[in-house]
Amino acid sequence: MNNYSIRNRLLTGMFLLLMVALIPPFYYFDSSLRTDILRDAKSRAVTYLNTVAWTTHENRFSNIHEFDAWLKDLSRYLNVRVTYIAEGQVVADTSVPYAKLTQLPSHADRPEVLTALEGKTGVEVRYSTTIHKDLIYAAQAKQAHGVIPAGILRVAIPASSASERLNRLEAGMIWVFIFTTFGTVLFGFLVTRPFLISIRRLASTAQSIGLGQYQRRIRTYPGTEFEPLVTAINDMAQNIEMHLRMVVDQKKRLEAVFDGMTEGVMVLDERGRIHSCNTALINMLNCLDGCEGRTVIEATMQPDLQQAVDDILGSPLPKNASLVLELPDSVYLAVNLVPFRDRQEARKMVLVFHDVSEREQLERVRRDFVANVSHELKTPLTSIKGYAETLIDAPDTPHSTAVKFLNTILRNADHMTKMVNSLLVLARSQHHKDSSQLAAIDGDAVVEQTVRDMMPAALEKNIVLQYNAEKKDVRVIADLDGLSEVLRNLIDNAIKYSPRDSTVSVGLHLRDGLASFSVRDEGSGIPVESQSRIFERFYRLENEESPVVKDGSAGLGLAICRRIIRSYGGDIWVESPIHSDTNTGAAFIFTLKKALQS
Repeated sequence: MNNYSIRNRLLTGMFLLLMVALIPPFYYFDSSLRTDILRDAKSRAVTYLNTVAWTTHENRFSNIHEFDAWLKDLSRYLNVRVTYIAEGQVVADTSVPYAKLTQLPSHADRPEVLTALEGKTGVEVRYSTTIHKDLIYAAQAKQAHGVIPAGILRVAIPASSASERLNRLEAGMIWVFIFTTFGTVLFGFLVTRPFLISIRRLASTAQSIGLGQYQRRIRTYPGTEFEPLVTAINDMAQNIEMHLRMVVDQKKRLEAVFDGMTEGVMVLDERGRIHSCNTALINMLNCLDGCEGRTVIEATMQPDLQQAVDDILGSPLPKNASLVLELPDSVYLAVNLVPFRDRQEARKMVLVFHDVSEREQLERVRRDFVANVSHELKTPLTSIKGYAETLIDAPDTPHSTAVKFLNTILRNADHMTKMVNSLLVLARSQHHKDSSQLAAIDGDAVVEQTVRDMMPAALEKNIVLQYNAEKKDVRVIADLDGLSEVLRNLIDNAIKYSPRDSTVSVGLHLRDGLASFSVRDEGSGIPVESQSRIFERFYRLENEESPVVKDGSAGLGLAICRRIIRSYGGDIWVESPIHSDTNTGAAFIFTLKKALQS
């Protein structure tokens, strides 16, 4: 595409022609003028040299110092620098005090001096290292005359006078060149202006038609040569208006369907980048700034989905795919990937996202429940079955032994009942995520009530169960049943693990804008290697002194506590040991958000 306008090409041609016409004469004139001015300056330097030589020959001096003073007077009159050199050393110089002449370096190697020693008049233009100026030197050899020894007489005039003259002439020529160029450009501008105005009007109308003002038509044009173009543009505007109206209607219908879908839809281009996506998908992925132009992994942060897209786009054969994505907050999306080809045979793709979070959560709960029950109930069921078969196969079993077997069966049945109840509580807590079910409750009152409820269990072991609150009426975001369940589990565990005649402390404190609940005991503590797993389901501290072995704990209490606290947006952890002197004790701490005071 040619980016130069008609005016620019015309003006450029005129400018180049002007350059060809003016630059060679200018260069020739400048070169000739420079040569003539320099020749004239050198001639003047030789004239001054001859004048000084004649006047020197016509005068007599008693010593060299008088000769130096006389040259200085003559120099001021002629406005030139005069130097007398004998055997390479300067014995007189109008630009240097007489006392400092001995400090000057040897001038025997100066070009004009070397030429004068050959019996010629030496003329040079060079920089003076003595007075730091460009000078035109003229030198010739002189015979001894009185006290003046044989040597070289040298005259120097400033080269700046010749340069200034040349610069003035060059400046005048440059101004002539500038005015000529400006006049040529102005002439070209005035000549092309009417023609370009007509073309701009035509282009403006055509551009307006291209921007959607299809009612506009081109009425005037520069000449008859443009008539076919004008007719074609007017006809095209009419056709575009009709077709675009149809396209806009179709697009609006498709957008209404696209945005009205509950499923998320993503369209990828041939490079695998997102071309478009509907509102439902933006809400699913929480892409507030849009997804267009990104890759799939940038929008979803799902490497598996990106890999599936790459496999389909890179495959020579058309194939579909589907997979389930797990997003934060237990959101599950089922994705169907369907490739297609556009008019240019470029392979593109449509991804349809279905929110299957509820289905996946139910399936996960079912799987976990079945797995947990089958694993944890296997041992007690085996024990019950074994003892029952023994009693059936041996009806004459002694009464005391039979009672022992029946107690074992009853204990295992109680253990299974407790386990099933705990599993049901845990399953309910997994669905306890709707923030609308939470409310501002009095955490202090819940702790006090739970401590009162657990007091009989503490008295059985002569344990002091005490409650310390930093502040009363501490309202937190939770629900009454869930918070009570957590506190009951933690206090019950503390009582079970604490020795007789010890103390269990329950505390409520405010820390960093959060309500911090704590339950501390004086038990044997929790090993460091078990602290990271203590909140896992069915994890138990199996040791000789552990009360969970005796009462058949299912190992679900702390898992239930963690699930409930996290559903409130809080956190729970364990610290052990808490008594550094005895290396014993454990503290279970959880935090909840404070409710705003009304």
